[in-house]
Amino acid sequence: MIEGSRINAKLGLCLALAIILASPAWGVQLNGPSIVSGVPDVRATSEANAAGVLEYCMKHGLVSRAVAEHPLERITARPGVAGSADYSAGLAGRITSGRTTISLDQTSGYLRSRTCDVVLRKVKELK
Repeated sequence: MIEGSRINAKLGLCLALAIILASPAWGVQLNGPSIVSGVPDVRATSEANAAGVLEYCMKHGLVSRAVAEHPLERITARPGVAGSADYSAGLAGRITSGRTTISLDQTSGYLRSRTCDVVLRKVKELK
């Protein structure tokens, strides 16, 4: 009898899983665009803009000051970085990449946070 109830429980679990996987809402989530694909491409941003954006992210609590402060100080100490228009745009939360400007204030919380992580990585990689 116990063996039969185990089989019934496994069968019920398999049936529930099949129903969930077959539902339209599940398929939409799997096939929809990733929210990460909405993260701005920061590869073409200047080091000054990336530094300004990173400072914006620190001031808004989107990256850890302990992690971001040293790379930020290293970049902003370079001549022409801290006083540039790109840096000022970054401080205002604007990412400039080529002819495109994206305002972090206009993005969702998750996307803003994810973008700050990407910018932090970029600033850390700058030599």
